[in-house]
Amino acid sequence: MSSPRHGSSHSAEPSLSLPAMSNGSGMVGGGNNGSGSVVGGSFPYLAEGKHSGDHSGVSVYDAEANMKSNMGNGGNAVERKDSKHKQQRRAILILTSVLVWCLVSNALVLLNRHILVELNFKCPVLLTSFGQMFTFFAVCVTRAVRPATVPDRDDVTPRFWILHCLPIGLFSCGTLALGQMPYYTLSVSYVQMLKAFTPVLTLLFMLLFRLEKFSWPLVLSVGIIAGGTGLAALGEINFAWGGTLFMLGSEVCEAMKLVLSQILLQGLAMAPMQSLYYMTPATISFLVFFSVTTESKLYVENALPIIINNPGLFTIAATLGFGVNLTSMAVVKLLSGLWLKIIVQAKGAVLMLMSVILLGDTITSVQLVGYATCVTGFAYHTKLKLSSSKQRVEEPRK
Repeated sequence: MSSPRHGSSHSAEPSLSLPAMSNGSGMVGGGNNGSGSVVGGSFPYLAEGKHSGDHSGVSVYDAEANMKSNMGNGGNAVERKDSKHKQQRRAILILTSVLVWCLVSNALVLLNRHILVELNFKCPVLLTSFGQMFTFFAVCVTRAVRPATVPDRDDVTPRFWILHCLPIGLFSCGTLALGQMPYYTLSVSYVQMLKAFTPVLTLLFMLLFRLEKFSWPLVLSVGIIAGGTGLAALGEINFAWGGTLFMLGSEVCEAMKLVLSQILLQGLAMAPMQSLYYMTPATISFLVFFSVTTESKLYVENALPIIINNPGLFTIAATLGFGVNLTSMAVVKLLSGLWLKIIVQAKGAVLMLMSVILLGDTITSVQLVGYATCVTGFAYHTKLKLSSSKQRVEEPRK
């Protein structure tokens, strides 16, 4: 660019051409001296500080300020656009994970119920172990093909695994094994109503291990849930003590698993595939032991013939088990535990509706009132937990 002539008040204003390359300091152009001022190089007119008549005079500092302002606005716009895209991708990922988890989980419940009841498969623990075994197999294959997906962790030593992962695996085994047995005697809809009792037991164990502060509002919320569960039990047409006690035992194990996970795995952040790689073997070991000691006499006369005659169903069940494990880990990672509880309640309501439509389950008016009471208590419980979390976040700021 040549310097304009002086002395004319109507000469054309100079056009400033910005080269496309950046000098690495955040300013566009090759003439940054490192102090933020643009001199020489691509802007000789500004370097000389000359004016073109009455209305074209631009100082070096005004030009630089205008350039920075324009560049800053452009950078902010790009950042806002990138942030919006990230939020959209995260929202899509969360929605997809939740929907897939709900679909796969409900499908697994209905399929397992079909295998246990319709096919008269008398080894529920063995059936549960198939899903866990397939999960571990799939994770190991993924690790062999793409090691970066399931990297090793130096902090998970054999001693750590025995002291921290194995106890959680024990209660996970209890949750899965005992949770299958009620389907022999109870309806799917009633089992979902009983699952609403889990927050009551979780709070009791939280208080016992001093992980939760005692408060009367919390006691009231779980009291409402307990009352609703009792009302739902009273309204059950095909009530059976055996199935109900098995379901309550499963919920006790679930509550203990949640408490121990909070105590033993505190600060141990893992990706979903990592969690499955380290935690699933502990669950499998107890499931296999439990199955061999209680069901081995039925392997030949009951389990094996049914498996041979229905290999497709058992393969689908094992695959769905892996899907439930993987998607539930993903949902936990993407959302807080509190939101997960809310989604579980919604999933249970959907499964109740599906059981009525597909299986012909009967839900009495007393049960509906009881379940509505449980949902009300759960909503109040959730509100209290959200308020407590908000207070903990705001306290350090004061």
